[in-house]
Amino acid sequence: MAYRAILAFVLSMLVIIIYDIFFVPQKPVPKNVPQTTIAKQKKQKEAPSQKALPLTKPSLVKDLGKEIVVSTPLYQAVFCESGGRIKDFILKRYRQTVDPHSPPVHIVVANEVLPLGLRFLHKNIPLDTAYFTPDKFQLTLKKGDKPQRLTFTTSLNGLVVKKVFTFYPDDYHIDMDIQITNQTKNDLSDNLVIFLANKWPKEKDRYGFRGAIFYLQNKFDKIKWKKIKGEMVKSGELRWAGLSDKYFMTTLVNKHLQKSSFVVSREGQVLVGEWLTPPMKIKPGEQKDISFLLYFGPKELERLKKLGYHLDKAVHFGFFDTIAKWLLYVLKWFYKYTHNYGLAIILLTVVIKILFWPLTHMSYESMRRMQKLQPHIQRLREKYKDDKEALNRELMKLYKTYKVNPMGGCLPMLLQIPVFFALYMALAYAIELRHASFITYLPFTHKLWLADLSAKDPYYITPILMGISMFVQQKMTPSTMDPSQARFMLFMPIIFTFLFLNFPSGLVLYWLVNNLLSIVQQAYVNRKLGG
Repeated sequence: MAYRAILAFVLSMLVIIIYDIFFVPQKPVPKNVPQTTIAKQKKQKEAPSQKALPLTKPSLVKDLGKEIVVSTPLYQAVFCESGGRIKDFILKRYRQTVDPHSPPVHIVVANEVLPLGLRFLHKNIPLDTAYFTPDKFQLTLKKGDKPQRLTFTTSLNGLVVKKVFTFYPDDYHIDMDIQITNQTKNDLSDNLVIFLANKWPKEKDRYGFRGAIFYLQNKFDKIKWKKIKGEMVKSGELRWAGLSDKYFMTTLVNKHLQKSSFVVSREGQVLVGEWLTPPMKIKPGEQKDISFLLYFGPKELERLKKLGYHLDKAVHFGFFDTIAKWLLYVLKWFYKYTHNYGLAIILLTVVIKILFWPLTHMSYESMRRMQKLQPHIQRLREKYKDDKEALNRELMKLYKTYKVNPMGGCLPMLLQIPVFFALYMALAYAIELRHASFITYLPFTHKLWLADLSAKDPYYITPILMGISMFVQQKMTPSTMDPSQARFMLFMPIIFTFLFLNFPSGLVLYWLVNNLLSIVQQAYVNRKLGG
């Protein structure tokens, strides 16, 4: 039975890894669907002259005008006069590599399309490239300062458009208020389109993520980069939407929840997201205010949860999301006192082992008793080899007489599968573990072994030690298998070692420590039962 449990564990792990890489793609939506969606939202017929423009119309990065720099303790945002858009966004507390002297992370890089450009869906008014006049060219916020504003203004085709940004010194969120004043003699009826865009360097992490994320109809959703074909549309009660990689995101939050649409497409190597507001009507002399919250920053679970709007759902650890988040909370609690995520992982492993100790102990005792019953079981199988019903009946009597549960050896292994996968996702995708070193307190930590617990062990020391510990544990565990199963089990440490070679080293550390504790427990049981 233990053989079957381990085999099921390996197969389950392979299925989840393969699913994580090759999950079923979402069906692309034809390019004319966004117009259909908007038409339904408007619930009115458009005249032929009001035909919607193509949704994705890149604005080339040229003649961007002067730079406007906003600096806070957490980030530096560089705007340009052209469109009042962002051309660069630098996170000051995050580095590109484990080297503390490496360049900071840029979560927005100048490319063919710049974030926060505007345009109308139907009217050909080039707001995305029109020059906006800022009320200042430099804005610096220090810790403890009050929020400060930056206003961009342009006048185009009888419309006065203002973009008012409010910055906070101690957080990554930014308020964006768009004011449109109609100074023409005609009604303005249209949908406003707000751009998001990003271009990432070549992917090095095969288990990483980059693509679009949404919170739609009270449910988190995402589309991986490689699954985006043509224009893909999300419509309905859209609380927020954005572009994300594994650790960082640029997101638009719908403050006043109304049905909206978000269109995702690829322009070469650039991922473009376009938020379509509901239809609006502005009479001559009237002003329309549209408010959004921007979050350009790290996917820190507690920070996002505090901010509200269900932004914490952007940190999603898959099928075992709830378990993974609880494990992450415990890890962070240990880190609060140890200041070392390696030690935190070891302490978490000890806690998990203690919680599972009674079940594991029962399992080991059950396997030991099953091993002692093997001569009796073999005799029954020879005696009733032609009568399966009689054999099963006699086996049940034997188990009942000696108070042995043949499934007892499987239960602890099966119960630990969710914990294993949840911890795998947490260690692989939680930004708290990004560049977290096992050996801290030294100025050259980044040059030492296991400098990044979210990455694989560069020297494969922990996977090899894990394989050896698994082999030792296997030799100590009572066997109730036939010879063919026993030969297969000899390959399990090798199979696991190869599986773990590219896993996050923090996860391998957990499994290694778990194996060592299991060896101690198995030795205790063997001694207690005299084997």
